[in-house]
Amino acid sequence: MRFDQIELEPVVFDVDVPAPVTTEPSTADSGSHAPRLKRLAALLTDLSLFAALALALSPLLPASRDLFAIGALAGFVVVVSYYYFVGTWMLWGKTIGGTIFDVRVVPTRPPAIALKSATLRWLGLYLSLATGGLGFMLAALPARRSLADRISRTRCVSS
Repeated sequence: MRFDQIELEPVVFDVDVPAPVTTEPSTADSGSHAPRLKRLAALLTDLSLFAALALALSPLLPASRDLFAIGALAGFVVVVSYYYFVGTWMLWGKTIGGTIFDVRVVPTRPPAIALKSATLRWLGLYLSLATGGLGFMLAALPARRSLADRISRTRCVSS
């Protein structure tokens, strides 16, 4: 028998209906702020991914290493970081560093982070990096919210 003579029969899959998802944060999420050291370690882990990306792509730069080529590489890394951070915050609420160190970003208005909030959080992250970490120093206040948290109306919790 040849492969084009085989008749395929339809298969019916039993689909289980998932339990409804609650839109209210659990009581564990309400008060368990992520420790500052864990937040810092998660951020450094995520930033090290982009440092590694830049180092891995640097051999592809032309030999002259002019300002335009370096700017193009930096622009590429910034665009990739946008998709990485915004995408992971919107889909899972945490990045790879957040997964390793058990830090999740939750919005003040559940159930999930909107594109606008995630983009504002990413901008706050870059503003904090551009100012030498001043935006991150706001997390040392009793509210434990950095500049990115305040701009995007989110907060970091231990998951």
